[in-house]
Amino acid sequence: MIIRSLLILVAMTSFANVAYAQQSDLEQVENNLRNANAQFGSARIVVVRELSNEKFPGLYEVNVDGQSLVVSKDGTRAIVGDVFDLEKMINLTRIEKQKGQVVIVEQEIAKLDKNDFVIYPAKGKSIGQLYVFSDTTCGYCKKLHLEVQDYQNAGIDVKYIPYPRSELVDGQPAFENMKQVMCAKDKAAAMTKIKAGTDNGEFVQESYAQECVDSVIKGKMAGQNVRLEGTPFMYLTKGQIQIVPGYQPSENIISLFTK
Repeated sequence: MIIRSLLILVAMTSFANVAYAQQSDLEQVENNLRNANAQFGSARIVVVRELSNEKFPGLYEVNVDGQSLVVSKDGTRAIVGDVFDLEKMINLTRIEKQKGQVVIVEQEIAKLDKNDFVIYPAKGKSIGQLYVFSDTTCGYCKKLHLEVQDYQNAGIDVKYIPYPRSELVDGQPAFENMKQVMCAKDKAAAMTKIKAGTDNGEFVQESYAQECVDSVIKGKMAGQNVRLEGTPFMYLTKGQIQIVPGYQPSENIISLFTK
């Protein structure tokens, strides 16, 4: 009986070791982190990659509720912050994050309908699309909008995704502005005038159709799913760099479409 019990115990132990060995290193690191500290139990943990290619063998890049960490495999030690290439002064963590964001942005855009965008079409043959999560109360969004014609002249379609920075609460300026834009007969004209501050209440309505209000809600949710950190947030449909968080002059962005 004792021998039989020992055999069962050995078999169970062997099975557990095989199952553990079949786990990927990334899964092991996540489990180790959760086991190391109870505070990680409910956290959103994404183990991005092992860092051998970045000359940190045995260490892992991890995102915990939006915070970048570099951790040991056993999950008991961590360095807070991003990984940099100091020779080229490149933020390697940001580049890796943006690779993941490209996939998510493409998924979120695919969920949207044509009516969920504010579109400024390219003049002549289109060479690509520039999707922009934008807010009417954001200073740099207004600055970018002054250059929309540069993009159009370069053959780039500009497609705004409504992303009010405020909560989706009636009376909040950003939400109210976006409802006016998305419910206007000419959304492009409304966006231009409201961003310029020349609308004089032209697009205010007593009530707004639920369909266009839903477009604002969908844009807000898409931005949250992408985990963007501010507006404007740009996605380019072509080029080596496809994610640009924050404002950049139009000539810089246009050049990315041709590289």
